[in-house]
Amino acid sequence: MNLRLLLLKEEQLIQNNINLKYNNEINDAFVMPISNIQKLVNDELCNTENGVAYKTHNDLIFSLISVFLSAKGFNHEFCTKYFECNDDTVFYTFENIDITKIPALCEELHIAFLNSKFEYQKGKFIRVRSKNNLIEKGAVYTKPNIVHEIVETTLVNYVNNSTDLANIKILDFACGTGRFYESILLLLTTKYGFSNDETVLKHIFAIDIDMIAVNITRLKALSYLSEINAETIEIISQNILLRNALIHGGMFTDDYSLKETDFFGLHYGKFDIVVSNPPYLVLKINKDKERGALSEKIQKQVAYFRNSGVYHYSVEGMLNYYQLSIETILSMVKAKGEIGIICPTSLFADISATKLRKHLLLKHKLRGIKYFAEKEQLFENITQATNIFYLQKAGTTNTIIVEESGNRFGVELSLVKKLFTEKMEIPFITETEWKVLEKISNKKKLKQISTIRNRRGELDLTLYKKYITNKKTPFRLVRGNMISETGIKNINEEFVDEAFLRIKSDDFVKNDFHKKRLVCQQISNTGLKKRLKFVFCNETDILGNSCNYLSSDESTLLKLNIILNSSLLNWRFKITSTNNHINNYELDELPIVDLHLIDENYNYQSQRELDEYVGKIYGLEQDELKLILQR
Repeated sequence: MNLRLLLLKEEQLIQNNINLKYNNEINDAFVMPISNIQKLVNDELCNTENGVAYKTHNDLIFSLISVFLSAKGFNHEFCTKYFECNDDTVFYTFENIDITKIPALCEELHIAFLNSKFEYQKGKFIRVRSKNNLIEKGAVYTKPNIVHEIVETTLVNYVNNSTDLANIKILDFACGTGRFYESILLLLTTKYGFSNDETVLKHIFAIDIDMIAVNITRLKALSYLSEINAETIEIISQNILLRNALIHGGMFTDDYSLKETDFFGLHYGKFDIVVSNPPYLVLKINKDKERGALSEKIQKQVAYFRNSGVYHYSVEGMLNYYQLSIETILSMVKAKGEIGIICPTSLFADISATKLRKHLLLKHKLRGIKYFAEKEQLFENITQATNIFYLQKAGTTNTIIVEESGNRFGVELSLVKKLFTEKMEIPFITETEWKVLEKISNKKKLKQISTIRNRRGELDLTLYKKYITNKKTPFRLVRGNMISETGIKNINEEFVDEAFLRIKSDDFVKNDFHKKRLVCQQISNTGLKKRLKFVFCNETDILGNSCNYLSSDESTLLKLNIILNSSLLNWRFKITSTNNHINNYELDELPIVDLHLIDENYNYQSQRELDEYVGKIYGLEQDELKLILQR
């Protein structure tokens, strides 16, 4: 039996189990309208934790594991003792299956399930490609070549700085189906001379919250042993754990919180190496989808993470599992131990990761970062900019080796501190771009020029909706979608009631109202080449909060209009912007050349002409400007 036949078997079993559960409804349209039946069944199929599809998939995987163990002389009861299962597990039979291929088939079947969803339409049941499971679980699987690279590099980093390889303890954190686990095993045996048995039983550990994935990793570990017996299976069940590693102290028992006795206490800062592809999941309640138990679970977890006192660096802004995981991993590895992690690039650029990023840079040795752009698509069915980083706990960061598109170069921490004093970002740019960045960063930042006010639009489109009217008044409403490179397009035909001005602060009326202002969008897609588009609004325009604006004297604004519409400042903005928002604090960081050097009456016929003018004033060489124009 191969994967294709297993997938067909899984689909048929799910179909049969759906039919059994909803037999009356499906066969009797008088019991329930067809549209309601379809919704009922599809809701059941999408319930990844308790629904028919998930249970059938879980039972199928467990049955395959049972077949493997039966061939080794162990019965079902033995299987249920050392592998995770539910009381109502159903055992399925298989024909013509190669026992040696069962571990690999289990992994392929589970990954196919995570990349699928099942639908019931007009009496037909189908499997379709979907991200639903991946998004809800935050689980994406790393390609084998990337796994090997992370494991090998992290191991080499450790071996080069340790004399105690014989007692090495390595953790695969968020192990999934054990890709990192297998890579560790193969490297320790083929490169460092360990036997399969001692590697599996003494040196490698793994943890995950996905019950099916943990079972598959245990099965893989067993398949490498020279002999399988009760003692070795018990050791593996203790070394590869079903736990939520982010939750300690017995809280949320339904989430399998980490216990003091787990891993023989190694998780209290005693692992030599931790490698991981941690879950990428924002802890945010989707009000349209997540109600009841799931919503309550998210709320409880958020409260725990923020108030437990366990987390100090990963609880700023919107909580994300990958940041919480990194802080947890740091607590699990020993001083001078090594870490290798693949995670979103936002770790080194996003404002919400500032505290964690600064902790990594200032309290540990960040060895290197390898960047991957979205287009490289490292994960099946997922598009996201990612990076691999390597770190030695409690070391000292000096030079960070950065790799981007095959180019390797060093970035000094002192330069990061100089260029990004407050947030210490490490943007995804080339070596030449770092030199350009250093060159332009000796200019004043926008926020340091006291005569310039940088604000968000004054009318909150939700809060002050009642003041918006289609009836013409002297005050046009400007929304962000009206702003183009050539000016403000009057596409909405909306106005603002004069009563709105009476509720605004004296500060706004004195400094901004009835004055010409420079305006840009507050939302601008990260995929756009040109994200900064500044134009002048009319003096009587009221700006919605989907706009940002700058106000100052007319001469200053004319000069800013030239600079801020250049490709150079657009590039500078983009390298540290990680989402679709154009925030005022990001505009504040833009370097502004001495405005006396700008001719406020300068006219240009093309973007290239403007860019050459601005580039020369900022001191860029021709090759530097050429690179910026290509980005």
